[in-house]
Amino acid sequence: MSWEPYAALPDSTVTGTLLQWEGVGDANHAPRTILAWLPPSYAAQPDRHYPVVYLHDGQNVFDAATSYNISEWGADETLTELAAEGLEPIAVAVPNANERRYHEYSPVRHPGFPPEALGGGGDEYIDFLIDTVKPLADTYLRTLPDAAHTSLLGSSMGGLISLHALLTHPEVFGGAGVMSPAFWACAGEAFGRVRSNPPITGKIWLDIGGKEGTDHPEQEQAYWDDAHAMRDLLLEKGMGERLRFQADPAGIHRETAWRVRLPGALRFLLSGE
Repeated sequence: MSWEPYAALPDSTVTGTLLQWEGVGDANHAPRTILAWLPPSYAAQPDRHYPVVYLHDGQNVFDAATSYNISEWGADETLTELAAEGLEPIAVAVPNANERRYHEYSPVRHPGFPPEALGGGGDEYIDFLIDTVKPLADTYLRTLPDAAHTSLLGSSMGGLISLHALLTHPEVFGGAGVMSPAFWACAGEAFGRVRSNPPITGKIWLDIGGKEGTDHPEQEQAYWDDAHAMRDLLLEKGMGERLRFQADPAGIHRETAWRVRLPGALRFLLSGE
């Protein structure tokens, strides 16, 4: 097995060079196809090495044809535009496990969820990223593998697991994009971990929309209030300029909203600007 050209569908919306590695799994994770987007300069500069951003919910990152929410992040288009500014990471997208998505992205169990989605698999998922996925990038692609050049980014539960990975493995990850985090879904676990964590290293992008739970007013308010409370807590922990917070009162819980905020998140994680 190896990185191969992406098997595009007839209605694919991919821009640039996208690779895939099929059948990537381990004892705790069903095999899935991992994607890697290469910067525009990759082929022309064979001695250059690149930072890496790992993105969750990989089905929705590059291609509307594979997205389960119809829309996509447009990460490939955004990264192509950022390349003109000199920001050129490799972007590795890891698909979720469908009905086991919550289990993989949550570090705690949730008794109110269906049995197959109780949660508690977050640490195993991070181990899967570190021990199985990351070596496929670092061994076969020209990466800068150190923590300072390795970030994660995700939305909702993907945002939570990105923050959790930064807190629990600062020796591996140096930045976390935490977009529209569903802190309410993990019974406050993130707040307890941040409070008890030693000084936090790396950078955190945290954002939220005001319309995250349109059909559930209490949930919508929880999204908004929890994100602001986490901002305050991270500032108390001394994050300072290493934290960037953005709140959009009109933002919804969908790829279309995250796509708008993605350029700012990537700029901050990659350059601090």
